[in-house]
Amino acid sequence: MTDGILEGLRVVDLTTGLAGPAATRTLAEAGAEVVKVESRSGDPARATSAFPTLNRSKRSVIADLETPEGRATLESLLAGADVLVHGYTPAVARGHGLDPETLGNRFPALVVCSVTGYPVNHPDAELPGHDLLVQARSGLMGEALGHRDGPIPMRFPLPSWGASALAAGGILARLLVREQTGRGGSVHTSLLQGMLNTVSLFWNRASNPIPELFLTKYETAPTTALYECGDGVWLQLMNPGEKVPLRSIPLVRELVSELGAEAESITPGGDEFRSLVRLRPSSEWLAALRGADIAVEPALHLGELLRDPDVLANDYTVTLDDPEHGRIRQPGLPFEIEPPLRVRGPAPLLGQDDAAELAAAAPARATTATTPGPDLPLSGLKILDLGSFLAGPMAPMLMADLGADVIKVEPVSGDRLRYKACFWEACSRNKRAIALDITSEDGQGVLRRLVEWADVVHHNQRARAAVKNGIDEETIRRINPDVVFGYVSSYGERGGKTDNPGYDSVFQALGGWEVENGGTGNPPQFSRLGTLDVQTALTSFVGTMLALYHRARTGRSTTVKGSLLRSTTMTQSETFLRLADDTLAPYPRFDAEQVGYGPGNRIYEAADGWIAVVTESGEQLAELRAAVGAGTDSDIAGAILKYESGELLERLATRGIPAELVREEYQFEFFDRPENIEAGLIVGYDHAFFGRMEQPGAYWHFPDFDLRFDRAAPIIGQQTREVLTELGYSPDSIDALYDGKVVAGPVIPAGWSH
Repeated sequence: MTDGILEGLRVVDLTTGLAGPAATRTLAEAGAEVVKVESRSGDPARATSAFPTLNRSKRSVIADLETPEGRATLESLLAGADVLVHGYTPAVARGHGLDPETLGNRFPALVVCSVTGYPVNHPDAELPGHDLLVQARSGLMGEALGHRDGPIPMRFPLPSWGASALAAGGILARLLVREQTGRGGSVHTSLLQGMLNTVSLFWNRASNPIPELFLTKYETAPTTALYECGDGVWLQLMNPGEKVPLRSIPLVRELVSELGAEAESITPGGDEFRSLVRLRPSSEWLAALRGADIAVEPALHLGELLRDPDVLANDYTVTLDDPEHGRIRQPGLPFEIEPPLRVRGPAPLLGQDDAAELAAAAPARATTATTPGPDLPLSGLKILDLGSFLAGPMAPMLMADLGADVIKVEPVSGDRLRYKACFWEACSRNKRAIALDITSEDGQGVLRRLVEWADVVHHNQRARAAVKNGIDEETIRRINPDVVFGYVSSYGERGGKTDNPGYDSVFQALGGWEVENGGTGNPPQFSRLGTLDVQTALTSFVGTMLALYHRARTGRSTTVKGSLLRSTTMTQSETFLRLADDTLAPYPRFDAEQVGYGPGNRIYEAADGWIAVVTESGEQLAELRAAVGAGTDSDIAGAILKYESGELLERLATRGIPAELVREEYQFEFFDRPENIEAGLIVGYDHAFFGRMEQPGAYWHFPDFDLRFDRAAPIIGQQTREVLTELGYSPDSIDALYDGKVVAGPVIPAGWSH
């Protein structure tokens, strides 16, 4: 078996929940030895169906950090460790001697990452970091419509999944710096920053905006492009700009003919089309719509994707023997890379490994730091971004935030995403843009020079288009064999849908998140937040960072392949398939009211607003009942309705019950809060069209790096002439490229108007 990219590294994992364990699982399956440290009672998540998937490929030792013996055990493990990951707030970390200063003095080669609820350099740093509470305090619950009025929590744990990828990518950035300098250091992220990475698609503030810079929840209904078929199955369609007219589809014409109606009256989302869809079963509609090259998928329940033929054809799952659950099928690896990731075994039993033996097996890590560090983690790195929409361009943007020089290539008419300016801005800052016709002979000449310039080439074009445009891996490697090649597809490279169109919404349906967000017994609910596009981009970012680390250590370049289907499969980690009886392991479900999982983990309406409550035990739930004067769980909602939110939160705080006010319509208040500016959560720059632009800022905190936020998203070809000059073109040659319409810019996108 080929060694993994992180072979020889040890990671000490003190995390629980989703974000930290998912990050360390990726490191483990990339070759690192991950040692999960638990108390004698074990990680509370062991009681959930998520634990076997999120914690596989790891070891488990017992060390109670409240005792001298436990602290000594941890100390012995850290002496031979390369990375420590924990979820402690700054005060708790200091109490355990795990603050960056203490660890830096004791273990100067150690990379330390904390994954908390809120940034370590923010006034909220000590607040509890539950996904539901962060959703409430951050304003996320005000960003969606639901099947009832009021704030709607997301069943998809967006803050946690975002923070997981940010943690893994941040650790790899730190390891890259250590390769250069020999020194370790800290990188911190949080559930709030994981949430902001996605909500940046909608949250911004500009001095000279246009309507397309904003997209409120009132513009996107929960049932957007969702249709119920005759067999009760709901289908999610995505047909941007009605690229394929629905009335041109043979099945539509057949039904219209039967009904005697005019085909021209059939409009997307209209009652006529909804009535037509109910006349035939989902199998007929799926065949008809896919045959017309329209993106469409059924709305499944969470976990059903683990049986999907295309998932299985692409090896996006893994089958193993779990010591507690028997033969099971789980979500597989987050991306494909060479040397490959591999599952090293099932989740460990509590304390199955001996800490003393592990400590003795790893020599103490020494630092030989003599080399000055870079200005930023990715200083000097050159990235060519050939992607479009979200899943392709966001990963290069995250690397630009870390200091890389990113050149975005777009058609001379502009990237197709520019029609939705808010999305474009969210994945394009810190980049330079060249507008280039790569379908022309001269455009291919410019493209060759760009590929020769690059350390990384990244895109998400469909396979046939990539070959046609000369940006497939084989062509790219002929030009520059040393490049790291990052590629994101829709359905992967095997199976029956390899060249099918793919969009976030249809994968929300396929992955079960529309059913889960809708709540038990309700119709599925689309989320406008682009969660799986963003998750795919984040996964590709982590994979590309791993490839860069591999190149830094070995001098060898590699390829990273992700897909929307793969990352959607990864989000099924809350459950698994029991192969003995082909049943799914139980997982938490939202109730029909779309308020949460049950009386101790949900939002409640108070007299003047809503609050979110998370109880972690039966004792805390009893305290909640006592605090509000409720005799039974079913009485809690009525009792809370009598209280003002401020008094209620004080009552709960005195009993140690984590709770938060649910903030709604919070976007502009977020930008007004000075503590968010001071913590780097808000950044501003001058935009060529929108004037002063503010956006959510740093998704990490590096104590010794001020991340780069000095360039607003470009207009079309804003740096075309600058880039061509750097590539060696003379002024006359550049003018000829402009005259031949091979290049363009700077140009204001069509449709952008004040």
